[in-house]
Amino acid sequence: MQDKPYSRNFKLQVAGSKVNDISSSMMLVLFPWLILSITNSSFLTGLELAMADLPLSMSFLIGYYLTRVKRKKTLYLLSTASRALVLLFIFVVFLTGNHLYEIVALLIGYFLTSWTEDVTGQIGNYWTKEFLDEDQYQKGFSLEGFLSMIIILISYILAGSFIAIGIDYAFPVLILGFAISTVIRSFIKPKSELEGAPKDDPHSFSEGISYIWKNKALRYLMIYALLVSLAFGGTILVTEVLVKFRYGGSPLILTLLLVGAMVGGVLGNKFADKIKGNPRNVMGLLTLTYVPIVLFVPFSPSYIYIIPDFFLLMFTSQIVNVIFGTVFYKATPKDYMLQVAGAHKTLALFPSVLSALIFGAVIQFISLDWAFYLMAIISAALLLVIWKAREIGDFKLQD
Repeated sequence: MQDKPYSRNFKLQVAGSKVNDISSSMMLVLFPWLILSITNSSFLTGLELAMADLPLSMSFLIGYYLTRVKRKKTLYLLSTASRALVLLFIFVVFLTGNHLYEIVALLIGYFLTSWTEDVTGQIGNYWTKEFLDEDQYQKGFSLEGFLSMIIILISYILAGSFIAIGIDYAFPVLILGFAISTVIRSFIKPKSELEGAPKDDPHSFSEGISYIWKNKALRYLMIYALLVSLAFGGTILVTEVLVKFRYGGSPLILTLLLVGAMVGGVLGNKFADKIKGNPRNVMGLLTLTYVPIVLFVPFSPSYIYIIPDFFLLMFTSQIVNVIFGTVFYKATPKDYMLQVAGAHKTLALFPSVLSALIFGAVIQFISLDWAFYLMAIISAALLLVIWKAREIGDFKLQD
């Protein structure tokens, strides 16, 4: 049977988000590197990364508020466009050459751009329930993840190049990425935004929380995501500290490690749409690989051996992400999507704030190796969640 074609709206949404991701992914590498270069402090670098995830603490309230917004597209576009303005402000501050102002601008700017990313992300999640049919979830998320990994791969190469030639030159690229994304997204025309289209009856805040609690599949998925956030939310920090202090701060080595990981992510997402059967069994088997992968890094005699290690971690984790997203969307009705997605970000993704701070402190006050040991310990806890989460197996993957 021939696959059903994707809707125009879905294609525009994916295109707009991927252009946006060029700037977002470059920031994820460049901003921590700037803080680390200015301060030489892994803890302050972890604080900077924590600021990026701090808005997630309010995601459940944002999701509840968005259920009451009639014209979501206007807010969607304003949120994207505002990121270009924030980057322009940071660029102007960097022209002053004052390190204190630069650090403050980076912390505040990262918070603001991440807050607007949360808004557009939640609206995008809501629209995806309209733009995709249920039998398109797995292939759609596989395609989107595949494109995301390619974009991130390109972004990391660009980021490494700008670290080598001068990060100031990156700001026009960052600003342009957000501006072009706004233009592409302006062509999206959701049915839910059209005059006369039926409106969802908003649920109360307590009804949304109650639904999540009673849905065991969603509950276990959120616990799983929470532990993933704790284990890997500080990965960029740990990688940059690893390169900065163990491998001489080489932009080339940083780029090779990140590119190796992203190539694994590209292939993982490409392969994920072919996975069939019980999602719980597949997630459990792939999660099992996390422990030996992260434990290998402290014992590696050279960064050369870490490249395939990072490749494997991203390959397996991205397959898990596609399966996770497929089950998550199947388990969530559209009229609960904003509240569930908001709660998911707050309860399951916000702990990445703690991850960046915890790993920064572990590196600063204990050792870099112990950061990887801690990752392995938390990864082992993920297996217990999968073992308990039998309800995840009720949502079969494609035939």
